[in-house]
Amino acid sequence: MNRMMKLTLKCSLPTAALALLLTACATNPKSSIKTALAPLPETVTSFGAATDGDWLYAFGGHKGERHEYSIEMVRGSFHRLNLRNGSAWEKLPAATPGQGQPLVAHGGYIYRIGGMSARNKADEKQDLYSMALVQRFDPRNTRWEDVTPLPEIRSSHDAAVVGNKLYVAGGWQLAGGTNQPVWPANALVLDLANSGAGWKEFSQPFQRRALALAVSGSRLYCIGGMDSNNKPTLAVEVYDTATGQWSKGPELPSGQFKGFACSAIAQDGRIYANMFQGDLLRLAADEKSWEVVGQLEHPRMAHRLVTAGTKQLIAFGGEDGEEKRPDLEVLTPSAKPLAPKPAATAQTGAPHAHE
Repeated sequence: MNRMMKLTLKCSLPTAALALLLTACATNPKSSIKTALAPLPETVTSFGAATDGDWLYAFGGHKGERHEYSIEMVRGSFHRLNLRNGSAWEKLPAATPGQGQPLVAHGGYIYRIGGMSARNKADEKQDLYSMALVQRFDPRNTRWEDVTPLPEIRSSHDAAVVGNKLYVAGGWQLAGGTNQPVWPANALVLDLANSGAGWKEFSQPFQRRALALAVSGSRLYCIGGMDSNNKPTLAVEVYDTATGQWSKGPELPSGQFKGFACSAIAQDGRIYANMFQGDLLRLAADEKSWEVVGQLEHPRMAHRLVTAGTKQLIAFGGEDGEEKRPDLEVLTPSAKPLAPKPAATAQTGAPHAHE
């Protein structure tokens, strides 16, 4: 197995960006979130993560080497971290192993939706399959409960909540063995206030996986990913949940691997996204472009970007071009846009086959 070449970054950050990196290591006086947070108990890529109140939850993911998938390396472990203290992760009840599945918080529950797992052991031919499984975790009794499953198997997708409705878009369907993947042409929605009514399907104007979803008002942004020709993309599509209409959003800025295995989240009415080159991006107020409002110390992909209180974000997990990262980076977005940093010139290995 070839290891990825170590990612080399230029350190010629603008003064404003450098100042932002330094202040991100200090406690925000408007927030009680700690910034020296305990590292992940397991270093993984393509895991699920969500914050709910003071708690940060992380579920599943891929623990093995790139392109090496097995029962042992696809995880079902579940942990949470109290962001007010931040000193130690609490182990929670495990669930069916999976990677490439989103985690969302709503109504006091934590939902995991679909995902990919493996039937093969480490020394056997890979046998990978997507799942229709949907579950929710109840922190009050620390139990997982089954929820109405997806109408079809799906993994490498993402999800977000608008009002009481859970939306799923993108992804693909792996049926195990040597079967070719199927790329769904439909998105899904489940009314969490009436989950017994089941999932509803609606057309999506793309076929992509390893994308990110985030919400602005009634608009669902489907950001980046890899298309059905296995080409990373900067594309952004927008679904207005109020009108049922799709439109084109502003493309992501160019960068290595484009928008593959990116992450995005909404905070205080604004959408933030992060790709492998490390810029923290924010959708401009007119929602017609992206602006740089910060920079990760360790650029990464197949990671998660989550909220931390009302003023900060956390980027964590994933890999940085050489290895999986255990650390959590607390970011304080700049109020005003920053100048983009020079692009990295180092070459790294190909994107993950199934992340």
